[in-house]
Amino acid sequence: MIHRARFWAGPALTTLLAVAGCAHPPPPAPPAAPVPLGVQQAWVQAVAGPGWQVRALTDEASCPMLSWAGGQAPMTPRSEPGEVPPPPGNTQPERKPTSFTLRACEAAWPVGVASVQLGQFTLRAPARELRRIVVIGDTGCRLKASDDAWQPCNDPGQWPFARIVARAVALKPDLVVHVGDYHYRESPCPASQPGCAASPWGYGDDAWQADFFRPARALLAAAPWVFVRGNHESCRRAGQGWLRYLDAQTGAARACAPAADGVDEGDFTAPFAVPLSSRSQLIVFDSADVGSRPPARGSSAWTRWREQLDQVALLAGQRAQSLFVSHHPSLAFGPSTSGRPEPARSGLTPLLQDAQPGRLFPPGVQATLHGHLHIHQLLGFASNHPASLVIGNGGSAAEGRLDARTAQQAQPLPGARVETFQSHTDFGFTLLSATPQGWRLQAYDALGQPLASCTLAGQKLRC
Repeated sequence: MIHRARFWAGPALTTLLAVAGCAHPPPPAPPAAPVPLGVQQAWVQAVAGPGWQVRALTDEASCPMLSWAGGQAPMTPRSEPGEVPPPPGNTQPERKPTSFTLRACEAAWPVGVASVQLGQFTLRAPARELRRIVVIGDTGCRLKASDDAWQPCNDPGQWPFARIVARAVALKPDLVVHVGDYHYRESPCPASQPGCAASPWGYGDDAWQADFFRPARALLAAAPWVFVRGNHESCRRAGQGWLRYLDAQTGAARACAPAADGVDEGDFTAPFAVPLSSRSQLIVFDSADVGSRPPARGSSAWTRWREQLDQVALLAGQRAQSLFVSHHPSLAFGPSTSGRPEPARSGLTPLLQDAQPGRLFPPGVQATLHGHLHIHQLLGFASNHPASLVIGNGGSAAEGRLDARTAQQAQPLPGARVETFQSHTDFGFTLLSATPQGWRLQAYDALGQPLASCTLAGQKLRC
């Protein structure tokens, strides 16, 4: 019998099972493994340009050297260790200064080089055609006092991100796309919750390492990445770490700095394209700060978002087919405890409607990839809308499900007629494989067992 890793059921159900004698006590925090000095993590990522960069985090006093057969090049610092005040506008009841102990470094991928050595890491050049793409999202362990949410981070069954990483590495992808929300450990674990005992918390290096960088270490080194920004990485939350480590803008890391009109420059990133082949591309869009409510029409934030959507339309003209990638979905359903589907709430939706009335996305966008909703759902439409893929089941706890029969008859937005629908509450990830007709989608749970298999030809999804 196969036991699948499913979403954490929450404190109420956990208590009920314990009373009934059906639950094992949460395990204690595992002992910390010794971390070698030097480069802690290294990876290759897509940056605006388009282009590819090597990034690294190190505890040494200077940035390391890249080396390869016949050459070497120095890495330059993106950010230095230091301490910054708690994020402005953050509403968690317990806050502390944010401490960064690691130096973030970068270097352009050397032209014509097949692989580079960086400390103990060997990184390979991005393939000319990126045909096998692992997609994951919403991967962190949720510790949030304002929601009374305490996920058992020490239990790999209830926070299985490391297991998902191992399964993804085994598939040998050409590219990994993370659709946002890496950081969830915002509050200290209470003494009453042994399942998350001794977890780091806050927005500094220790929480980033525990939530993302250490469990993702092998997958970071195994393939190039595209990082999409989630609302957890907005400047009100873990934005300073995002800008230091994963932001697609190159050079010295930007800072979060709220302006008088309420617009934080650190919360806006220009959309950029990542070529996958001569015909297809990703269009990466930073929706982190838009939230569930749209900005006031005519405000500086509205104007800024609309300008960025105009840039998306220009980027979409560069390839015959595009996959639009952002954190917040508009053509999707929000899960509920009853399974009743409700339209997903995104402040970006009115802006999309204003930019591209009816379809929401420019011609050439065949599908959209998102996270934010902690569930896996696939939607294909009989109406003229791109397929919508929500892959937010990478490890973060959630409650709720979607009744497929009800969703099949519902509309996520007026006029968006659902033709194909699937959803799964299992933790897991998705593999996109290029085909002559488009893409094959294979969804897996945290143990590598298949959840769904679909095809995408043009904007038509078939499962």
